[in-house]
Amino acid sequence: MPSPRLKTSLWVDALVRQNFLSDMPSFVVAKGDIERGGVILKLNRFTDGIQLFEQTLDFDGNKLWRSLGDFPADAERDADLLLQKKRQFDRDLWIIEIEDQRGVFILDAPISDF
Repeated sequence: MPSPRLKTSLWVDALVRQNFLSDMPSFVVAKGDIERGGVILKLNRFTDGIQLFEQTLDFDGNKLWRSLGDFPADAERDADLLLQKKRQFDRDLWIIEIEDQRGVFILDAPISDF
């Protein structure tokens, strides 16, 4: 019997609250499917640029993050265009922006090599 999976909306709520407590304002830019929507994180590090990560699973069902790219601070529009294209393709996708000026945010799973 498969193990129950945490609803995406609950995971997102917990992430946003945890980040606010850590002095990293976080915002839901786009809401996706409440139960099983995918997640993209936009780490805005201001002068240090922007990183995008997409949540994915490995072949064994373990959570991973896949890098969608690093963008210099003056290329935020390019990052947002990529997010817009992803969202047009998958309306169930959640997009969360995290304001991480200190560069201290840590992903809750490894970054995929592929």
